[in-house]
Amino acid sequence: MNPRIINYSNRIKAIIQESKEVLATKQGSTIGGSFIGDKIKLNAWLTKARNIIKITFGEHSIHYVELDKKLNVGVSRPSDVDAITGVLMGALDDLENGYIVGQEFLIAGEIFDSVLEEAKHLLETSHKDASAVLGRVVVEDALKRIARREGIDDTYKTSRINDELKKIQIYTQPQWRLIQAWLDIGNSAAHGNFSNYDNNDVKNMLSGIEQFLAHIN
Repeated sequence: MNPRIINYSNRIKAIIQESKEVLATKQGSTIGGSFIGDKIKLNAWLTKARNIIKITFGEHSIHYVELDKKLNVGVSRPSDVDAITGVLMGALDDLENGYIVGQEFLIAGEIFDSVLEEAKHLLETSHKDASAVLGRVVVEDALKRIARREGIDDTYKTSRINDELKKIQIYTQPQWRLIQAWLDIGNSAAHGNFSNYDNNDVKNMLSGIEQFLAHIN
C-alpha cells in the first residue's frame, strides 16, 4: 500500500478509536435521553473527522457529503457519534480496498482533458515547447496515480514508475517505450533542449497521451 494511503488509513483508525473516549463522557439516563458530556472533546473529535475525510477523499466525495450532512443536523447524542463513526469506518474500508483510486481518476480526467486542450492550443499557436512541458505534466501525474492504485511508491522518479508498471505488466513494452519517449520530450523542453524534437513529435505525443488516458481507468 502506498505510504500516503497508509498514513491516511492510520489516522482514520485513530479517530475511530477516539470515538470511544468521546462516548465515555456520556451523561443522562436511558429514560430521559443521554448526551455527550464533554463538548470540547466532542468538537475536537468532529473537527479531526471532517479534516481527514476532506483531505483523503475531497469535498465532493460521497464520504464527505454524508459526513457533512450528519454534522449539519447536529451531533450531541451517543447515537450521533455512532453515526459519524459509521461514516469513518466506511471510508476506511474504501480506502484500504483501493476504491478511492477510481474516483481519483474520474476527477483527474477532467483536469487532464483541460490541460491537454491547452497544450494543443499552444502547439497550434507555435508554442511547441510550452505544449511539450504541459504534456509531460499530464503524463507524470497520470503515472503517479496509476502507481498509487497498484501499490507502487509514487515518490519514485517518473521514469522508474514507468519501469515498475511495465514490470508488473500494467502495460506492454511498446506502451512503456512510448511513455519514455514522451518523458524524454518533456525533459528536453523543460531543460531548454528545444532542437531535440519538433512540432510533429509534440503533436504525436499529445495524441498518444490522449489515447493512453482513455484506457487507464
